[in-house]
Amino acid sequence: MFSEKIRKIEFDVSSGAIQVALNALDLLRSFSETSKSETCKDFVENFSEFGRALFLTRPSMASVQNLVAQIVFEVNHLEEVNLIEVRRFVTSRIEEISNQSVNAVRKSAEWAANLINNSDNIATCSHSSTICRTFELAKEQGKIFKVMVAESRTADGKFRYGCVLANFLESLKIPVEVFLDRKIYRYVPKTNCVLVGADSVLVDGSIINGSPTYGVAVEAEDSGVPFYSVCETSKVNTLSYLGKNVEAKKGFDLVPSNLITGVVSEKGILPTSALIEVMEEKSKFYKSFNIECC
Repeated sequence: MFSEKIRKIEFDVSSGAIQVALNALDLLRSFSETSKSETCKDFVENFSEFGRALFLTRPSMASVQNLVAQIVFEVNHLEEVNLIEVRRFVTSRIEEISNQSVNAVRKSAEWAANLINNSDNIATCSHSSTICRTFELAKEQGKIFKVMVAESRTADGKFRYGCVLANFLESLKIPVEVFLDRKIYRYVPKTNCVLVGADSVLVDGSIINGSPTYGVAVEAEDSGVPFYSVCETSKVNTLSYLGKNVEAKKGFDLVPSNLITGVVSEKGILPTSALIEVMEEKSKFYKSFNIECC
């Protein structure tokens, strides 16, 4: 039963990174509630093993790794309690972490919405729940703007992330136009700024996000158009901080920091030094998976 649900997490192409992370936490909660373990020791071992399996599903999605590693770490460091209390802790703590993540999305979007002005043309690509919320908030603030979206077609051509975003914007009556990936570049110079999400923010300030983010970033740089990545601090890639090699999988782009005007988080626009501090704080969670600095 759980192996199939893990596969759904691994191959989910329709959800944004934070939703995938929340789904992973929900699966951990379900595992806790149905576990057959009869002792705390067995429960913690089985919970940690299941957490590791989830941790490995989405190497490009830092939020999945960070949130899963956090709850596994906290369960492993509980003071002596009985099994009932451990299960209760898992349920309540996962709910708390999930709520914090949702609030972080909202706050990040609030900061990003401030970058949008009346009559702006905004370019974006791929699909991000944080970007969706950003445009929604800007609309609620009474701003009138247009969004130009790259269709963001997957490598196999079966899914178009940009169209998911465009459908959402149309439901809000926000003017939107979808372009073929190879044609979006010519329209970037006509925009006021580029707003994209991120699946990961690496230790050097670069980001990993769905294609064609790199091409859009290059065109923005060449045209003098500000390029912002909007994402919660749960998307910092702690593995990169720990010296591990992190690569963009097929269908994803690595965008170097010199092409990025700023990373907009729930804490505002953060410099690389502040992002590294967040990674350092989260690195302790990875010890439960025996992952430490090289």
